[in-house]
Amino acid sequence: MLDSMISTTDDPEIEQILKHHKEETERQESRLKERLDALGAGTSARKQAQTIAAALMKGAADVVRGDQAGKNARDAYTTEHMEIAAYQLLERLAEKAGDTETAEVARQNRAEEEAMAQKIDANWDRFLDLTLAENDIRV
Repeated sequence: MLDSMISTTDDPEIEQILKHHKEETERQESRLKERLDALGAGTSARKQAQTIAAALMKGAADVVRGDQAGKNARDAYTTEHMEIAAYQLLERLAEKAGDTETAEVARQNRAEEEAMAQKIDANWDRFLDLTLAENDIRV
């Protein structure tokens, strides 16, 4: 989703925000993989964490439905909140299992997702203007 948004935006500031979040997302994936590896095969915590991680990846992959800035922003905003919820669940699961390291990874990843959601929220007018410009609509 982020690659599609990066390649279709005409706004340099939005492009930079998206590129930064793509780097964050790659680090999040790496942190999750490290925790999954540390937990070892066959643990119930690992299986549940894998399910949550798979849901995160599926959600991100399913979101792209067009190249309009408004739709992309709407879908990204929705995805960020699904990821926030997933990380909240992962954090709680890790805490119940006594896995403080995974809980911390979930908190750190959630904080990055919350920051990205706030960036999107702060730019609705910009996304609307880009969408109107894409469609040669002047208001």
